[in-house]
Amino acid sequence: MHYGSRMKDWITDHDLKQKALAKEFHVTESMMSHYMTGRNEITVDLLVQFARKFNLSMDYLVGLTDDPRPPMHLSQEEQSLVASYRALSRDQRELVAQSIRLMQEQNQR
Repeated sequence: MHYGSRMKDWITDHDLKQKALAKEFHVTESMMSHYMTGRNEITVDLLVQFARKFNLSMDYLVGLTDDPRPPMHLSQEEQSLVASYRALSRDQRELVAQSIRLMQEQNQR
């Protein structure tokens, strides 16, 4: 999928106006239209601006994923926990999940 069509889908799904976006991104309305239809290639700068404005991942815009959310930024400690979790067996991971659910229930009391 061309990233212009991803942008166009996002704009349409969220009832945004190309005219307003063109003004905000400092391009002409016709250039914005050309970006959306794939007639012109979008600059990386504009793609980054669009992603930042709407909190979208670049991977989503370029079609590498269907999840529009940017990836989570994990601390070193969190990254270490994820790596340790991935090294566990399936049964061990299920025990971890059960423990987390139990702790969440305790926190809600």
